[in-house]
Amino acid sequence: MTGRVSGNVYGKGGSMHMYAKNFFGGNGIVGAQVPLGAGAAFAFKYRDQKNVCFALYGDGASNQGQIAEAFNMAELWQIPVIFVCENNGYGMGMKATRSSASTEYYKRGDFVPGIWVDGMDIVSVREGFKYARDFCNSGKGPIVVELNTYRYVGHSTIEKRHGYN
Repeated sequence: MTGRVSGNVYGKGGSMHMYAKNFFGGNGIVGAQVPLGAGAAFAFKYRDQKNVCFALYGDGASNQGQIAEAFNMAELWQIPVIFVCENNGYGMGMKATRSSASTEYYKRGDFVPGIWVDGMDIVSVREGFKYARDFCNSGKGPIVVELNTYRYVGHSTIEKRHGYN
């Protein structure tokens, strides 16, 4: 992230290219980590492992087609994946209501159950994720968790000096 050759990605990428064992990170395509997460969860199911995968994305990425495709396959195959939508109301400076016909992201799966969690309350977050983990581990397939939160400053470099009040 700092452009140093000695850094964890050798100066060749930003936060979208971080990696570690059991952390697949993201990539340069908005929302493309979601089907990767569904694929990792499929591997857990295929190997009969009692694990779940968290596939995280933001409200701005929620309109990407690959997310709907991942929801469909995960439900069809009952894959143990928790789709986590961080809803801070803005995607790259655009208010969610200007880009999404429905901003109730936990209902987006239609056939995939979802829960809404107050992302500003750590106890609610813990309890919501305990519920989601238990749901997936009981063999019921995927679940969507919407974390409703707040963006205090801009997203990109150009926006960092602006708030969203």
